[in-house]
Amino acid sequence: MDIQTLRDFVAVVQEEGISAAADVLRISQPTLSRRIRELEKQLGVLLFTRGNRAHGIELTAEGVVFYRRAREIVELADRAREEVHRRARVEGPVHIAAAQSNVMEVVGRAATRTRMLHPGVTFRLHDDYGANNAERLDNGLADFAVLVQPVDMGHYDHLPLPGGEAMGVVMRADDPLTARGSITPDVLQELPLMVPRGSLDRRDISGWSMQGTNAKPYDVIGTMNLSYNASRFVRAGFGYELCLEGTVDTSPDSGLAFLPLEPELHVRLSIAWRRGRTLSAPAEAFLGELRKVVAGSSSLL
Repeated sequence: MDIQTLRDFVAVVQEEGISAAADVLRISQPTLSRRIRELEKQLGVLLFTRGNRAHGIELTAEGVVFYRRAREIVELADRAREEVHRRARVEGPVHIAAAQSNVMEVVGRAATRTRMLHPGVTFRLHDDYGANNAERLDNGLADFAVLVQPVDMGHYDHLPLPGGEAMGVVMRADDPLTARGSITPDVLQELPLMVPRGSLDRRDISGWSMQGTNAKPYDVIGTMNLSYNASRFVRAGFGYELCLEGTVDTSPDSGLAFLPLEPELHVRLSIAWRRGRTLSAPAEAFLGELRKVVAGSSSLL
């Protein structure tokens, strides 16, 4: 099994068929079909279901798993080739996997400074929650990951980012709870909640809730990676959203409102990179500028 075989497989999945993938790869359909059959033989599993032309090509359960890893390997190979050719020049992409947060403005200032010095540097952002961002960092798909703390940082070098984010609840602007001004543990436990996946993993509010009068489980009716999508659910009347302040538009015309938790609960974020892994020239340049921005921001606190 080589990289080209993986590229063939990924193309078939993304183009949703042998014929379209063969056109993209500029090879004949029989050649591509043979390569896919040989790949399945090597793996000892079927990657695609056959005989259902009405619904197009479909992955088997094994095919779904293999596609995820094949796509990552192809992406890593492409990045390796880019870095080899661009190492002498400070140009190319910096990959950042990040949780949604206002602290990204600090990261953005460093990115701006980097591009002023090195116009050939670009930035590719991947928005997700903590576990997925850490996985991308571990797999080499990201140069950096912005992670909400606390999280195990034993395998990473990291830089704490200035400031902290207040946790609270987003609701419809016409909700009677807006008159309260804040959300206490006993009130939160009665609300149907959309909760960030990362908050569940870190148990952000488990200790905080013990300060209230009750300790019963929360009514979690949904989870999300991106705050904006969940806010559309809330706008439509689907419960309440637990999130960081500022990650959702709650301006007067938004139809939404944000109430902070009481007692206050703030979370902090750090930017991490894999310990012992050589950074690309663009990533090194960005990290240097980020250190300067963070140092300057800290001096103003």
